[in-house]
Amino acid sequence: MPRNASIDLHVHSVFSDGRLTPEELAVRAGHNNVTALAVTDHDTMAGTAEKVEACRRHGIEPVVGIELSCELDGNEAHILSLFADPDSPLVSRINDLSGFRESRMQGMLDRLADRGINIALSDLPVEDGVYGRPHLARALVDKGVVRSVNEAFARYLYDDGPIHIAKTRFPVGEGVALAKELGGVAILAHPGVSGWIKEIDRFRELGVDGIEVYHPKHGGETIAKLLRYCRDNDLLVSGGSDFHAPGDGADIGAARVPVDVLWPLHDLAAARKG
Repeated sequence: MPRNASIDLHVHSVFSDGRLTPEELAVRAGHNNVTALAVTDHDTMAGTAEKVEACRRHGIEPVVGIELSCELDGNEAHILSLFADPDSPLVSRINDLSGFRESRMQGMLDRLADRGINIALSDLPVEDGVYGRPHLARALVDKGVVRSVNEAFARYLYDDGPIHIAKTRFPVGEGVALAKELGGVAILAHPGVSGWIKEIDRFRELGVDGIEVYHPKHGGETIAKLLRYCRDNDLLVSGGSDFHAPGDGADIGAARVPVDVLWPLHDLAAARKG
Protein backbone atom coordinates (compact mmCIF):
# COMPACT_ATOMS: atom_id res chain seq x y z
CA MET A 1 0.00 0.00 0.00
CA PRO A 2 1.37 3.45 -0.90
CA ARG A 3 2.61 5.63 1.92
CA ASN A 4 -0.06 8.13 3.07
CA ALA A 5 -2.71 6.15 1.18
CA SER A 6 -6.35 7.09 1.48
CA ILE A 7 -9.65 6.26 -0.20
CA ASP A 8 -12.22 8.48 -1.93
CA LEU A 9 -15.85 7.37 -1.98
CA HIS A 10 -17.45 10.36 -3.70
CA VAL A 11 -16.29 11.62 -7.10
CA HIS A 12 -18.06 12.47 -10.37
CA SER A 13 -17.29 11.69 -14.01
CA VAL A 14 -18.42 12.80 -17.47
CA PHE A 15 -21.39 10.47 -17.01
CA SER A 16 -22.98 13.20 -14.89
CA ASP A 17 -21.56 16.65 -14.14
CA GLY A 18 -17.87 15.80 -13.81
CA ARG A 19 -15.28 16.78 -16.41
CA LEU A 20 -13.03 13.69 -16.45
CA THR A 21 -13.50 10.25 -17.96
CA PRO A 22 -13.26 7.18 -15.73
CA GLU A 23 -9.75 6.57 -17.08
CA GLU A 24 -8.68 10.12 -16.21
CA LEU A 25 -10.20 9.79 -12.75
CA ALA A 26 -8.32 6.55 -12.11
CA VAL A 27 -5.02 8.05 -13.24
CA ARG A 28 -5.53 11.09 -11.02
CA ALA A 29 -6.55 8.92 -8.08
CA GLY A 30 -3.43 6.81 -8.48
CA HIS A 31 -1.20 9.88 -8.55
CA ASN A 32 -2.84 11.01 -5.30
CA ASN A 33 -2.26 7.68 -3.50
CA VAL A 34 -5.97 6.80 -3.48
CA THR A 35 -6.35 3.04 -3.20
CA ALA A 36 -10.17 2.74 -3.48
CA LEU A 37 -12.45 4.95 -5.56
CA ALA A 38 -16.22 5.31 -5.84
CA VAL A 39 -17.49 7.16 -8.89
CA THR A 40 -20.89 8.31 -7.64
CA ASP A 41 -22.51 10.09 -10.56
CA HIS A 42 -25.78 11.92 -10.07
CA ASP A 43 -28.86 9.76 -10.64
CA THR A 44 -27.17 7.37 -13.05
CA MET A 45 -25.18 4.15 -13.05
CA ALA A 46 -24.20 4.60 -16.67
CA GLY A 47 -20.62 3.69 -17.49
CA THR A 48 -20.23 1.35 -14.52
CA ALA A 49 -18.19 -1.23 -16.43
CA GLU A 50 -15.88 1.48 -17.76
CA LYS A 51 -15.40 2.91 -14.27
CA VAL A 52 -14.61 -0.49 -12.73
CA GLU A 53 -12.18 -1.46 -15.50
CA ALA A 54 -10.34 1.88 -15.32
CA CYS A 55 -9.79 1.49 -11.58
CA ARG A 56 -8.56 -2.06 -11.93
CA ARG A 57 -6.10 -1.12 -14.68
CA HIS A 58 -4.47 1.28 -12.24
CA GLY A 59 -4.49 -1.00 -9.19
CA ILE A 60 -7.34 0.84 -7.46
CA GLU A 61 -10.19 -0.93 -5.67
CA PRO A 62 -13.40 0.03 -7.55
CA VAL A 63 -16.52 0.83 -5.55
CA VAL A 64 -19.72 0.97 -7.60
CA GLY A 65 -21.87 3.87 -6.48
CA ILE A 66 -24.45 6.51 -7.27
CA GLU A 67 -25.57 9.81 -5.75
CA LEU A 68 -29.36 10.07 -5.55
CA SER A 69 -31.08 13.46 -5.69
CA CYS A 70 -33.52 13.57 -2.79
CA GLU A 71 -35.46 16.14 -0.83
CA LEU A 72 -36.62 16.73 2.71
CA ASP A 73 -39.03 19.54 3.59
CA GLY A 74 -38.70 20.81 0.03
CA ASN A 75 -34.92 21.16 0.31
CA GLU A 76 -32.34 19.10 -1.60
CA ALA A 77 -30.44 16.31 0.10
CA HIS A 78 -28.08 13.76 -1.42
CA ILE A 79 -27.96 10.07 -0.56
CA LEU A 80 -25.07 7.92 -1.76
CA SER A 81 -25.47 4.22 -2.46
CA LEU A 82 -22.04 2.61 -2.12
CA PHE A 83 -21.34 -0.92 -3.42
CA ALA A 84 -24.60 -0.75 -5.38
CA ASP A 85 -25.50 -3.45 -7.89
CA PRO A 86 -25.59 -2.01 -11.44
CA ASP A 87 -27.55 -5.04 -12.62
CA SER A 88 -30.40 -4.55 -10.17
CA PRO A 89 -33.82 -4.27 -11.83
CA LEU A 90 -34.36 -1.20 -9.67
CA VAL A 91 -31.91 0.73 -11.84
CA SER A 92 -34.93 1.34 -14.10
CA ARG A 93 -36.35 3.68 -11.45
CA ILE A 94 -33.17 5.75 -11.67
CA ASN A 95 -33.34 5.76 -15.47
CA ASP A 96 -36.77 7.37 -15.17
CA LEU A 97 -35.06 10.32 -13.45
CA SER A 98 -32.55 10.53 -16.30
CA GLY A 99 -35.40 10.79 -18.77
CA PHE A 100 -36.90 13.66 -16.82
CA ARG A 101 -33.50 15.39 -16.77
CA GLU A 102 -33.53 15.50 -20.59
CA SER A 103 -37.04 16.95 -20.82
CA ARG A 104 -36.21 19.42 -18.04
CA MET A 105 -33.08 20.53 -19.89
CA GLN A 106 -35.00 20.96 -23.15
CA GLY A 107 -37.44 23.17 -21.28
CA MET A 108 -34.60 25.37 -20.04
CA LEU A 109 -33.14 25.55 -23.54
CA ASP A 110 -36.55 26.64 -24.83
CA ARG A 111 -36.62 29.42 -22.25
CA LEU A 112 -33.18 30.53 -23.37
CA ALA A 113 -34.33 30.51 -27.00
CA ASP A 114 -37.19 32.82 -26.03
CA ARG A 115 -34.45 35.22 -24.94
CA GLY A 116 -32.60 34.92 -28.24
CA ILE A 117 -29.95 32.46 -26.97
CA ASN A 118 -29.94 29.30 -29.08
CA ILE A 119 -28.27 26.21 -27.64
CA ALA A 120 -29.13 22.63 -28.65
CA LEU A 121 -29.00 19.52 -26.51
CA SER A 122 -26.17 18.33 -28.76
CA ASP A 123 -24.12 21.37 -27.69
CA LEU A 124 -24.00 20.14 -24.08
CA PRO A 125 -20.96 18.13 -22.90
CA VAL A 126 -22.99 15.16 -21.67
CA GLU A 127 -22.48 11.40 -21.66
CA ASP A 128 -25.56 9.16 -21.67
CA GLY A 129 -28.16 11.91 -21.38
CA VAL A 130 -27.76 12.80 -17.70
CA TYR A 131 -28.24 16.54 -18.10
CA GLY A 132 -27.61 19.06 -15.34
CA ARG A 133 -27.26 22.80 -14.93
CA PRO A 134 -23.42 22.68 -14.91
CA HIS A 135 -23.51 21.32 -18.48
CA LEU A 136 -25.66 24.23 -19.62
CA ALA A 137 -23.45 26.70 -17.74
CA ARG A 138 -20.39 25.42 -19.61
CA ALA A 139 -22.26 25.62 -22.93
CA LEU A 140 -23.15 29.25 -22.18
CA VAL A 141 -19.46 29.94 -21.60
CA ASP A 142 -18.47 28.13 -24.82
CA LYS A 143 -21.03 30.16 -26.79
CA GLY A 144 -19.66 33.42 -25.38
CA VAL A 145 -22.95 34.30 -23.68
CA VAL A 146 -21.22 34.57 -20.28
CA ARG A 147 -17.61 34.68 -19.17
CA SER A 148 -17.75 32.00 -16.47
CA VAL A 149 -19.83 29.20 -15.01
CA ASN A 150 -20.47 31.38 -11.95
CA GLU A 151 -21.85 34.14 -14.17
CA ALA A 152 -24.10 31.62 -15.93
CA PHE A 153 -25.62 30.63 -12.61
CA ALA A 154 -25.85 34.22 -11.38
CA ARG A 155 -27.67 35.42 -14.52
CA TYR A 156 -29.72 32.44 -15.67
CA LEU A 157 -29.45 29.19 -13.72
CA TYR A 158 -29.96 29.98 -10.05
CA ASP A 159 -32.90 28.37 -8.23
CA ASP A 160 -36.14 30.04 -9.39
CA GLY A 161 -34.09 32.04 -11.91
CA PRO A 162 -35.41 33.14 -15.34
CA ILE A 163 -34.89 29.79 -17.05
CA HIS A 164 -34.68 27.42 -14.07
CA ILE A 165 -36.95 24.36 -13.94
CA ALA A 166 -36.84 22.34 -10.72
CA LYS A 167 -35.71 18.75 -11.06
CA THR A 168 -37.59 15.69 -9.84
CA ARG A 169 -36.17 14.26 -6.61
CA PHE A 170 -36.91 11.28 -4.40
CA PRO A 171 -38.27 11.91 -0.91
CA VAL A 172 -35.36 11.09 1.41
CA GLY A 173 -37.04 8.02 2.86
CA GLU A 174 -37.65 6.65 -0.64
CA GLY A 175 -34.08 7.47 -1.68
CA VAL A 176 -32.62 5.73 1.36
CA ALA A 177 -34.76 2.66 0.69
CA LEU A 178 -33.70 2.62 -2.97
CA ALA A 179 -30.02 2.96 -2.03
CA LYS A 180 -30.38 -0.16 0.10
CA GLU A 181 -32.56 -2.05 -2.38
CA LEU A 182 -29.80 -1.59 -4.94
CA GLY A 183 -27.69 -3.72 -2.60
CA GLY A 184 -25.69 -0.70 -1.48
CA VAL A 185 -25.01 1.18 1.72
CA ALA A 186 -27.10 4.35 2.17
CA ILE A 187 -24.91 7.32 3.15
CA LEU A 188 -25.98 10.90 3.87
CA ALA A 189 -23.63 13.03 1.76
CA HIS A 190 -21.72 16.05 3.12
CA PRO A 191 -24.16 17.17 5.85
CA GLY A 192 -21.82 19.92 6.98
CA VAL A 193 -21.90 21.48 3.51
CA SER A 194 -25.55 21.00 2.57
CA GLY A 195 -26.90 22.35 5.84
CA TRP A 196 -28.26 19.09 7.23
CA ILE A 197 -25.84 18.66 10.10
CA LYS A 198 -28.45 19.79 12.65
CA GLU A 199 -31.01 17.39 11.18
CA ILE A 200 -28.98 14.19 11.23
CA ASP A 201 -31.38 12.56 13.69
CA ARG A 202 -34.09 12.76 11.05
CA PHE A 203 -31.91 11.03 8.47
CA ARG A 204 -31.03 8.33 10.99
CA GLU A 205 -34.74 7.82 11.67
CA LEU A 206 -35.32 7.55 7.92
CA GLY A 207 -32.85 4.68 7.77
CA VAL A 208 -29.44 5.87 6.55
CA ASP A 209 -26.66 3.39 7.23
CA GLY A 210 -23.97 6.01 7.66
CA ILE A 211 -22.71 9.54 7.20
CA GLU A 212 -20.12 11.10 4.94
CA VAL A 213 -17.94 12.28 7.81
CA TYR A 214 -14.75 13.08 5.91
CA HIS A 215 -15.12 15.91 3.39
CA PRO A 216 -12.71 18.70 2.39
CA LYS A 217 -15.17 21.32 3.68
CA HIS A 218 -15.72 19.59 7.01
CA GLY A 219 -13.34 21.09 9.52
CA GLY A 220 -11.70 19.13 12.31
CA GLU A 221 -14.41 20.00 14.82
CA THR A 222 -17.16 18.88 12.43
CA ILE A 223 -15.37 15.62 11.66
CA ALA A 224 -14.91 14.90 15.37
CA LYS A 225 -18.57 15.65 16.07
CA LEU A 226 -19.76 13.39 13.25
CA LEU A 227 -17.42 10.58 14.28
CA ARG A 228 -18.88 10.70 17.80
CA TYR A 229 -22.39 10.72 16.42
CA CYS A 230 -21.71 7.66 14.26
CA ARG A 231 -20.11 5.83 17.18
CA ASP A 232 -22.96 6.64 19.56
CA ASN A 233 -25.68 5.73 17.06
CA ASP A 234 -24.14 2.66 15.42
CA LEU A 235 -23.79 4.33 12.03
CA LEU A 236 -21.04 3.69 9.50
CA VAL A 237 -18.48 6.29 8.47
CA SER A 238 -17.72 7.31 4.90
CA GLY A 239 -15.97 10.14 3.15
CA GLY A 240 -14.96 11.64 -0.16
CA SER A 241 -13.83 14.72 -2.01
CA ASP A 242 -16.96 15.30 -4.15
CA PHE A 243 -14.48 15.91 -6.98
CA HIS A 244 -15.89 17.24 -10.26
CA ALA A 245 -13.01 18.76 -12.21
CA PRO A 246 -9.41 19.96 -11.84
CA GLY A 247 -9.43 23.45 -10.39
CA ASP A 248 -13.09 23.19 -9.39
CA GLY A 249 -13.20 22.43 -5.68
CA ALA A 250 -11.12 19.83 -3.89
CA ASP A 251 -8.94 17.29 -5.67
CA ILE A 252 -9.41 13.52 -5.53
CA GLY A 253 -8.16 12.25 -2.19
CA ALA A 254 -8.34 15.66 -0.52
CA ALA A 255 -10.71 14.41 2.18
CA ARG A 256 -7.96 12.07 3.47
CA VAL A 257 -10.40 9.26 4.23
CA PRO A 258 -8.71 6.47 6.24
CA VAL A 259 -8.39 3.21 4.31
CA ASP A 260 -10.02 1.15 7.08
CA VAL A 261 -13.30 3.04 6.59
CA LEU A 262 -13.89 0.91 3.48
CA TRP A 263 -14.30 -2.54 4.99
CA PRO A 264 -17.38 -2.07 7.23
CA LEU A 265 -19.15 -0.53 4.25
CA HIS A 266 -18.08 -3.42 2.04
CA ASP A 267 -19.19 -6.01 4.59
CA LEU A 268 -22.65 -4.49 5.09
CA ALA A 269 -23.24 -4.34 1.33
CA ALA A 270 -22.07 -7.93 0.91
CA ALA A 271 -24.42 -9.08 3.67
CA ARG A 272 -27.28 -7.11 2.10
CA LYS A 273 -26.73 -8.72 -1.29
CA GLY A 274 -26.29 -12.16 0.24
